[in-house]
Amino acid sequence: MLPEGEALRELPLLASETGTAGLFKAKLTAQSATVRFAEGLDTPILGYNGTSPGPLIEAVEGDRIEITFANRIAGEASTIHWHGMPVPADQDGNPMDPVAAGTDRTYSFDLPEGSAGSYWYHPHPHGKTAEQVYRGLAGAFVVKPKADPIPAAYGDTVLMFTDLRLAADGTLPDNTMTDLMNGRVGDHVLVNGQKNPTLTVRFGTKRRFRFYNATNARFLRLSFDGAPMTIIGTDGGLLETPVAVDDILLSPAERLELIVSFDRPGAAMLTTLDYDRGWMGPGRPADAGLTLLTVNVSQTQADPVPPLPDRLRPIVQLGAPAVSRRFVFTETMTMNASGMEMGFLINGAAFDMKRTDVVAKAGQVELWEIVNKADMDHPFHVHGTQFQVVEHERGGKISKPAYRAWKDTVNVARGETVRLLLRQDRPGPRMYHCHILEHEQLGMMGIVDVQA
Repeated sequence: MLPEGEALRELPLLASETGTAGLFKAKLTAQSATVRFAEGLDTPILGYNGTSPGPLIEAVEGDRIEITFANRIAGEASTIHWHGMPVPADQDGNPMDPVAAGTDRTYSFDLPEGSAGSYWYHPHPHGKTAEQVYRGLAGAFVVKPKADPIPAAYGDTVLMFTDLRLAADGTLPDNTMTDLMNGRVGDHVLVNGQKNPTLTVRFGTKRRFRFYNATNARFLRLSFDGAPMTIIGTDGGLLETPVAVDDILLSPAERLELIVSFDRPGAAMLTTLDYDRGWMGPGRPADAGLTLLTVNVSQTQADPVPPLPDRLRPIVQLGAPAVSRRFVFTETMTMNASGMEMGFLINGAAFDMKRTDVVAKAGQVELWEIVNKADMDHPFHVHGTQFQVVEHERGGKISKPAYRAWKDTVNVARGETVRLLLRQDRPGPRMYHCHILEHEQLGMMGIVDVQA
């Protein structure tokens, strides 16, 4: 049994090695570590700088980033992919740029103006991404704006959701056939590495949270009972205006920024609601009714805080596309000598590191149509840019998104077509793939070569 009810831990902050304003310089080491999730059981994991989730990186738009990655994973190549961040192709941690075990590499990039958002970092080596992530390698990277329209009194709390499966001896079991088919879903959802931690606030508190779904394959439909939620930002930063919601859906790799208002004393629980994302075979996890975080709202009234502004920032709609592309998701199942083998395909093909699937032009707006003909939802992620979702179509019905936003990951439900506008501004090869990491690894990934 995992202990519950401990005080929520803030993620450890990665300190910059320089005192120079505008330059963030640090080291991240991926290595074996041992942690205690359950009483009396030691669990061997992989951690960045010894922790999972890894340290929180905070920088400001305009900063220069220089992070040296030391790969100390025994016998395995790795990379660091800066998920969602506007970095050059050769700094993106793509599978084509492995960092061999026992070696170091420095990732260097500048954070452009307007790049404030809730990003994250994780490994992206060929054939090993899923395992390295579920063994513990993932961390949050928050880029702050020079001038933040959200009142500082609301705080800024990162909640990183990961999930965990423990064997009786405390080890992390290998993936099963069910995991390969559906993506690995653990037995426990952790928040900042803890099970159902607690947070104490005064009543009347408004709190800014950044929610991260850093699980391999778990869909999180969430609600805060008795505490109204307002979305203020998505993967790529703030919305134009705040949007009040009753519940949210975070597919794997998505992020949301929220303001939660704790308006009445008592316990406010962040709980999971049912969401059917499609499941193959037996063992569909009971995903509803889990309590992920308990906020104890005290009788003492909070000091008054400034209201949330009506306008957060402008988001200019991407213009008319010069090119349209279509990507169709399918799954295959074949029998071979060792049993059943799953394949997950885009446009009928499995990923090949030596093949370029799409050639695009830097600076050109494209319309991408993502068609899910598979039996389950697939969250779709594009490297190198943020896109705008313009349309969903399912069962012949077309709907527009509830708000305009910058996204780098979008769920494509089974039987759904999602249309999005995107523009790649930096040349070089980029990945696009399903962010159920087991599906990415079984073929659901392609390469777009962006040419200057």
